[in-house]
Amino acid sequence: MAERQVTSRCRWLGAALAVSLVLNLGMLGMVGGIILRAGDQGSVLRAAVSALPSDDRRALRRETRAIWRDMRGGSGGGSGGRSAAQDMIAVLQAEEFDADAFGDSLQQAQDRFVQISTEMHARLITRVSAMSAEERRSYADALQEQMSKRRWQGRDGQARSN
Repeated sequence: MAERQVTSRCRWLGAALAVSLVLNLGMLGMVGGIILRAGDQGSVLRAAVSALPSDDRRALRRETRAIWRDMRGGSGGGSGGRSAAQDMIAVLQAEEFDADAFGDSLQQAQDRFVQISTEMHARLITRVSAMSAEERRSYADALQEQMSKRRWQGRDGQARSN
């Protein structure tokens, strides 16, 4: 009997971990897709980060990883990602599919993503705001160089320079 409970609990835990992994990979895929293919606005953001001095760029990346860890743990995310994933699992495992509940779970994940993105933008603005006029001019030159050497895809699929 005790073996049966352990096996049953392990199967549920395994399914929960698998769904959580899929959701996390999906979120990373969305972020990567946005960064790589977001058009002009995404291109500017990516170039803006790339143009930062290397110490600032490394610090911003560390801060970004901390934001992701905090949000994944649920701090600052209200109910956190774990409950959204658990809700999604429950909706998917239910006998009758509830599209609204599934949509609510996806909306919670999207809201977390927007909150993370907003925090990342705020950190970039803070970092640039702390620069002296000379550092900002140097940064502007580096940004201009980043933008001139990168080629982005237009809506028609043709590569173009910005």
